[in-house]
Amino acid sequence: MSTTGRVIICLGLLAAVAGAVVLTLGGNTAVVAGSVLLGLAGIAFVALIFLLVGESEDRDRTRHPRG
Repeated sequence: MSTTGRVIICLGLLAAVAGAVVLTLGGNTAVVAGSVLLGLAGIAFVALIFLLVGESEDRDRTRHPRG
C-alpha cells in the first residue's frame, strides 16, 4: 500500500474516533459535529477504495500494455 493510502487510513480512523467521541460526550450541537466527522471518515474510506482500485488498474496496464 502506498504512503497516500496509509495517510488516508490514519485520517479516516482519526475522524471516525473523534466523531464517535463527540457524539457520545456532547449535547445537541455536538450531534451535528459528530455526524460531520463520521461522514468525513466515510468519505475518506470510499476515497481509499477508489485509490486502491485505480492503482491496481495502473499496475495491470503497466504489465499488459497492449491489453
